[in-house]
Amino acid sequence: MTYFLAIVALGMRAASTFSLRECGAVMPRATAAHFCQLMVCDNNGNIQSLNSYIRRQSPITQDSLSAAQSFCTYVFNYDGWRSLRIFPHANANGTVKWYAACEQLPDDIDADGIATHSEKEHRKYIHDVFPRLIAEVEAENWSQVDAYINRMLKYQTTYSAPHPKSSLTPYVFLILVALGVIVPLTVMTKR
Repeated sequence: MTYFLAIVALGMRAASTFSLRECGAVMPRATAAHFCQLMVCDNNGNIQSLNSYIRRQSPITQDSLSAAQSFCTYVFNYDGWRSLRIFPHANANGTVKWYAACEQLPDDIDADGIATHSEKEHRKYIHDVFPRLIAEVEAENWSQVDAYINRMLKYQTTYSAPHPKSSLTPYVFLILVALGVIVPLTVMTKR
C-alpha cells in the first residue's frame, strides 16, 4: 500500500473510532457520495475515484454513517484534505501530474494555454478551494458544498487530459458537428 493510501486508511480508521457527530458537521449521505466521485492520484500514479478507494478499505463506521460520510469526516475534520492529490495539471509536454492543495505547484501550472484564467487563478483555486469548502461544511450549507464539489469535478474533467497542441482542434470539431447537422437538414428539406 502506498504512503498516501496508508495515511488515508489510518485517518479513516481513527475518525471512525470517535463519535463523529461530536467532531463537527457530518455531511448528508448524498453530499458525501457526491464528494467521493472526485478522482484521486496515489504516490504510484494510480488514479481512482474516492468511492473506489473507500469500497476497498471498507472502514468500520459508527452512528450508522456511511463509509463516504466517515471518509468526509476525516477529510474535513482531521485535515485529511492536505494529502489528497485531486488537482490535475498537464504540462507543455502533455504529461498529467496530480497535486494536493498543500503541495508546491510547478511554475507552469498557470500557463496551460487553454483556459481563459488569469495567470494566478489556477494556483489560487487549488490553494483556496478546501478552506472555503471547509467553511461551508462547518456552516452546514450543503447546497454550497455541492456547488463547490461540482466545480471541483469540472476542474478535474477540464485539466486531467493532455491538452491538444493545435488551437484549431476545437474549431475543426465544431465545423464537423455543424456539417453533421446542416447536411442532413438540407437533404431532408429538398425531399
